[in-house]
Amino acid sequence: MAIIQRNNHGDIYKMKTRHDFLVWIFWAPAFFVQFTQARPQVHAIADTHIRDPYILPEDTGNTLVPKKEPSSQKQDKTAPFWGKQEAYLIHQTEKSFHLVNTLLKENPPSSNKPSSARKAALQLLDGIFHDTRLDGSETVSRFMESRMKEVLEDMRNLPETGMKIYKLYNDGFIVRTKSVTVAFDLYRGRTMENSATLISDETMQALVARCDIMFLSHNHPDHIDPKVVKMFTDGGKQVVAPANSLKENKQVTHIRSEQITDREFEVNGGKLKVKLLPGHQSELINNIHVITTPEGLTFSHTGDQYSDEDLKWLLNVKTKIPALDVLLINCWANRMSDTIEGFGPRLVITGHENELGHTIDHRESYGVSFMKLENIARPNCLMTWGETYWYKR
Repeated sequence: MAIIQRNNHGDIYKMKTRHDFLVWIFWAPAFFVQFTQARPQVHAIADTHIRDPYILPEDTGNTLVPKKEPSSQKQDKTAPFWGKQEAYLIHQTEKSFHLVNTLLKENPPSSNKPSSARKAALQLLDGIFHDTRLDGSETVSRFMESRMKEVLEDMRNLPETGMKIYKLYNDGFIVRTKSVTVAFDLYRGRTMENSATLISDETMQALVARCDIMFLSHNHPDHIDPKVVKMFTDGGKQVVAPANSLKENKQVTHIRSEQITDREFEVNGGKLKVKLLPGHQSELINNIHVITTPEGLTFSHTGDQYSDEDLKWLLNVKTKIPALDVLLINCWANRMSDTIEGFGPRLVITGHENELGHTIDHRESYGVSFMKLENIARPNCLMTWGETYWYKR
């Protein structure tokens, strides 16, 4: 084993090499024993760290000892949601809703170009509303209730000028002037079959109490909510619906014609002048209402209007109706920009985004509506549940 090198000191070198070899032979068993004894500790440290990366080895000098796992109280602080996937999802959703509310208050609806913060808030909601695991959750219902409280608080006072437009859920809107309050397609909402409604009966009743009349566009359950209709009629308030809707309800005013129809409705604050346009959603009749208030303000709600055949007259309908202040149009209307120009409004507000219960490809996102509105020449505004736009000429 010794290496012999021929030089003047060959004997000395040979002796040194033999000495080193004997030292190695002497200490090798000791090193082997120490390593063998330490290996379980090393494995324990590695295993502990893999299971819980928050637990690191303690420095005890020359000996490696796994750190004891933290108490349950400490564990809750470092990794509170391990093994609690549903609780984790609800927690981060509630935190996101809180952030959204803050951003929306700081960046309210406007016909100006939306700020990045406002766009971020609405598109953060897209991510939440497209997570089907949250369908039917109390978390989403609580968010909706908080948004509706904002509406009720604002409705305590009538606008002295102009009109306030409140966006509720789906395609539900309330328009309020100094003299009248008009509702369209109010719907409590269901997040999924057999789940609780998004808007509680108590909250919806409070909203109905502040309205004078409701117009219904077409016979779909997300636009005609029989319980809401009953809230209106029980309060002696008028409900106007297409002829094929709520046929057995004699307290509802049914109107439908294949020609533009003029009607007047008396409410507490005065007289409403209404033009009913004979629209369609595919083959289903869909009344489009154009309403002029005692103040001379005019607004229209299109329901779920979607028909290529109707475009023949809709693309120039502004010649047949009063000058339009505000158009409330469903966000997936066919040839939206052309239809808007056909009405010629001063302001456009979209509806029907993020209807829960649909597959996510049919939960029309705020992000897509933002893209569509970028191509609209007229002033426009994208709103979410429970927001208010104060329109003034």
